[in-house]
Amino acid sequence: MKKIIFTLISLVTLAITAHAQSTWIMDSVSLGAGVNDDVFYSMGTGTVRVENNKNWHLGFSLSPIGDSAAIWANHGSGNAYTKVYNIHKDSAQWSTVTLGDTALATLCFNNDKGWYQGAFNNIQSMDPFNFGWGHYLGAPTHAIQGDSIFIVKANGIFYKVFIAKLDAIPSIVWTFTVGDFAGNDAVYTIAKNPNYTNNLFAHFNLATGADTNREPNINTWDVIFNRYTTDAVGSGPAPNNNVIGVFANKGVKTARAQGVQVDSAFMNYPVYTASWSPVISGIGYDWKTFNQSTFSWTVADSNSYFIRGKDTSVLWQLQFTAYGGSANGNVVFKKRAVWPTAVNDIQSSINSYSIFPIPSDQQLNIVLDAKETAKANITLMDMFGKTILRSAINVNNGLNAYTLPTQSLPNGNYILSINGTSIRINQSIQIVK
Repeated sequence: MKKIIFTLISLVTLAITAHAQSTWIMDSVSLGAGVNDDVFYSMGTGTVRVENNKNWHLGFSLSPIGDSAAIWANHGSGNAYTKVYNIHKDSAQWSTVTLGDTALATLCFNNDKGWYQGAFNNIQSMDPFNFGWGHYLGAPTHAIQGDSIFIVKANGIFYKVFIAKLDAIPSIVWTFTVGDFAGNDAVYTIAKNPNYTNNLFAHFNLATGADTNREPNINTWDVIFNRYTTDAVGSGPAPNNNVIGVFANKGVKTARAQGVQVDSAFMNYPVYTASWSPVISGIGYDWKTFNQSTFSWTVADSNSYFIRGKDTSVLWQLQFTAYGGSANGNVVFKKRAVWPTAVNDIQSSINSYSIFPIPSDQQLNIVLDAKETAKANITLMDMFGKTILRSAINVNNGLNAYTLPTQSLPNGNYILSINGTSIRINQSIQIVK
């Protein structure tokens, strides 16, 4: 990004805060009665897909190196719907496994910090090549070899499960064995290609022995409204509590402005987006609280979230306004684009622009997303039409950033104009110190 610093008054240090507010868009999603659905949602287009959260038991990661070894259990219908027992037996002991092994087993849960760790990975080890269910073999195969047997209770039925191998080259292929306790075993494979090319996970139903594609294309959604398990402080009395909240898609960034009036957060968004949440549960569940006096859910009006989704050209602010609970699973919220401001004139050489902060005290920051190279003038006028500042600029194809010092200007209202070949932008601003 090319940056040109105006020296009409003095050189200042860039300190981005925010620009003029855009219009709120009201929206909602429904997780259904009993909160039995997952909702995949795009910040730009709304609900992408609604899926019943009881149609799978195990989720096999299809991501590249890093998240590729993850195997998730379906805690989305409550922690008891799918239970994963680490029975501390290796693959050679398959024939000796009994239900009695659950007595001394360790229950395993998904990690709400990242897509990289599901319940089958939740086994403590100092070995960086131990992925819980198996060990990484290294080059040249980059495969992971299974070494642990699990008992899985899925919707009330017990199964033996052994993840035999994850092949990474030339493409991701899972191989695993599922058995009952009557001596009936079946071997399954799940391959990324061709059915799951653009998915985070392939989901498997232990009762039917079938895998299913229950996700939309990974590039079409930003967040998923769902149930999940967390050990976050305040989430409940147990070490792993089932909550209703929001996960971010892989690659989507979120940041929280907690206890801050939403317009103030909007005007100062870089303060919050300077530290994107490192976890997929960055939005999470605690935007709502249950009122024991009224037996209803309340949503604080001083929390909001910034989301940079799959469409990285737009930054969104989201504020929850209501939650209907298990009666209907309705989540009501509003959203608005923080940047950019779109230019609707198809003849303009500017796709979008951002001018911030408004009000300004020390400086104005100007960002132009240009379709082509052009020359233009930036002019700042007072409300009587008197030119206060004026400078010529070169606008290059792509993103351009400029800084206009305002610390020496008196408080008041002004008009900022950017004019050039196929460029016509006028923005009212305030200077307040």
